[in-house]
Amino acid sequence: MIDKWLSKTKLNKFFEKFARKLFFGKISANQITLLALITGLLSALSIFLSGRLIWKLELIICSTVLMSVSFFLDVLDGALARLEGPTLFGGIFDIFSDRTVEVLIITSIISTDPLILMWPGIFSLGAMILCITMFLLIGGAIKKENLDVEAKVIYYKHSLMERSETLIFLLLATILIPWRGIILWIFSSLVLLTAFLRLGDAYRLFKVK
Repeated sequence: MIDKWLSKTKLNKFFEKFARKLFFGKISANQITLLALITGLLSALSIFLSGRLIWKLELIICSTVLMSVSFFLDVLDGALARLEGPTLFGGIFDIFSDRTVEVLIITSIISTDPLILMWPGIFSLGAMILCITMFLLIGGAIKKENLDVEAKVIYYKHSLMERSETLIFLLLATILIPWRGIILWIFSSLVLLTAFLRLGDAYRLFKVK
């Protein structure tokens, strides 16, 4: 929902101007995606180490900063891709990078207290699998010629839980250590609801009349 709202604000134009001024012709969108992936992986590593080393607070702060930087770079690579002209590989790499970072961050959060966080973590990962499966099934069923100009690689429709909402929940789960289990349960419930909403979209798109 937040992504849809942001796409209608002036922030989109701001990011495009920022990308054009500082990066266009100097670095590719795929290279920024790679940087987003690396910083996201370092964020997950920081969370993992925070459950094993004595510098817990420092590592949590480091993780939140790296996670925010990763998200910013993810937004920036989209803006730069629109300037360069989006490519199929770029869209695929972007989706791969996003899901890899999210899965490893949740896995790292679970590792900090597996006895308490195992079940909400498993449900979170399972809900994500179901949601992305619905996303890919619907996208794969839509013919390429029917895609609008804003589509990345496949058909995409904004829904309840998207990249911005996921970032917020992951940041909360990282920072609010005593509440991690509750946050993951809420997150998994909303992601599961999003999967069912996508199923409703599929029914409206493909139902036999």
